[in-house]
Amino acid sequence: MHIMHVVGNFGPGGAEMGVVRIIKAMSDTSICHSICSISSDLRMKYYLPETVNCYSIGVDKPNYFAFKALSGLFKKTRVDIAHVNNIAPWFDVAVASRLSGCKCIQTFHGVEDISHKFSLFKKLQIFCSWKLSHHLGAVSQASADLFTTLTGIDKSCVAVINNGIDTNFFSPEDPAGKKILRKRLGLPEDHVLLGCVAALRPVKNHNGLLTAFERVVRHHPNTRLVLVGDGMLRQDLQKQCSTSGISDHVIFAGQRDEIDQYLKSFDIFVLNSKTEGLSYALLEAMACGLPVVATDVGGNSQLIENGKDGYLYPDGDEEALCDILIQLIGNPDDIIPIGDRARQKILADYSLKYMIKQYFTLYSELL
Repeated sequence: MHIMHVVGNFGPGGAEMGVVRIIKAMSDTSICHSICSISSDLRMKYYLPETVNCYSIGVDKPNYFAFKALSGLFKKTRVDIAHVNNIAPWFDVAVASRLSGCKCIQTFHGVEDISHKFSLFKKLQIFCSWKLSHHLGAVSQASADLFTTLTGIDKSCVAVINNGIDTNFFSPEDPAGKKILRKRLGLPEDHVLLGCVAALRPVKNHNGLLTAFERVVRHHPNTRLVLVGDGMLRQDLQKQCSTSGISDHVIFAGQRDEIDQYLKSFDIFVLNSKTEGLSYALLEAMACGLPVVATDVGGNSQLIENGKDGYLYPDGDEEALCDILIQLIGNPDDIIPIGDRARQKILADYSLKYMIKQYFTLYSELL
C-alpha cells in the first residue's frame, strides 16, 4: 500500500509535523509512505527516515494547474491513496487522484485567520474537491465545526480523528532533571520559566503574549519567557521587547529539534493563538505534565478543562492572560497537580498509538 502525503509546503508547522509523526509511527507496517510538497519547500524532510521519498512540484505561487504534475507523479510512483492536509492543495490533489486512478483523503486542521470568509468561487472549488474525494476528516471536533461553518458542507460528512502524540517521548521531568536540562540548553536554572512553542507568525499572536508578559515581569521579576520557533515576525518581536524593557526576560530560542527537552525544562506553557485546530504544541506540553494557559479558541476547549488541567481565556484579552499567569506563578504549589491532571487526560484520550490505529484502519478500508 503506497500512501503519498501532500502538503502545500513542507516547512515547519503543526500539520507538517503531524504528517511526520504518522509516517514514523507506521514505519513497521506494510504501508509505504512518501511526501509531496506543492511548493519547493521540503525543509521538514530531515525529520523523516531516509527511506521515505520526498517530492516537490515547485509551484510557489497560486496556480490551478498543479494537478497535471501531481497526476503524473501519482501514476509514476503508483500511489494508492493521496492524503492531503488542509484546504489549499486539496483541489489539485483531488483532481490528480481521479486522473491517476488513486483515492483521495482530506484532513482539515484549521485556517490562519478565523474571521476569513471563503468566496463563492472558493466554496465551489471546495465542494468539487469534496465530491472528487473518498474521505473527509478533521483533527478535532472544533476543526470539523469550523470546516462546516466555512464551507457549508454538513458536519455529518466530516469524520474526526483526534491528533495524538507519543506519551513516552513527551513525559514529565523531575526537579533535578529540569536543572540539568536547563543547563544543557543554556536556560536560567533558578527562574520560573514560561514557554511557548509556535512559529513566529501573526496567527500565534506573540505580540499580545509579550504585552501581557511585560506586566507579569513587574509582579514576578524572577520569571523568564522562552519562545521556541522562528518566523517572519522575529525582528518585530525583538524590537517590541526592547521598547518595553523586557529584553533581558525573553529568550528567543529559534527553531529547535529538541522540543521535548525544552518542554521538560519549562514550568508553565502558554499559547496565545488566534485560532487552533487541535494543537500538537498543547498536547505535547500537557503530556510533559505542564499546566497550560491558552486562548479559548478552536480545539483548545476540547483539551483544557478551565481551572482543572489548565486555563482558558478569551482571544485578545491580554489582561486576563496576565492575571492568570500572575496568580499561577504566585501559587507554585498548584503547578504540579494541574500538570499531573493534564498528563492524565493526554494518556487517556490523545495517545499516538490510538491515532495511528485509526489512520491504519481508514487506509485499509479505503483499499
